[in-house]
Amino acid sequence: MFVALCIGGGIILSAVLGIVSGLLWFAIKLLIPIAIAVWIVRMITGRGHSRRYY
Repeated sequence: MFVALCIGGGIILSAVLGIVSGLLWFAIKLLIPIAIAVWIVRMITGRGHSRRYY
């Protein structure tokens, strides 16, 4: 009984970790380019605003 419980828990744990790692990979793959694009746009527009103020 204990061995079956350990095997079932291991299967569930590996499935959950697989799903979580897949979601993290997808988020990193998607969010890093978006974050870089937002940062570049803020750098460009930030310089434009600072020139207008001074």
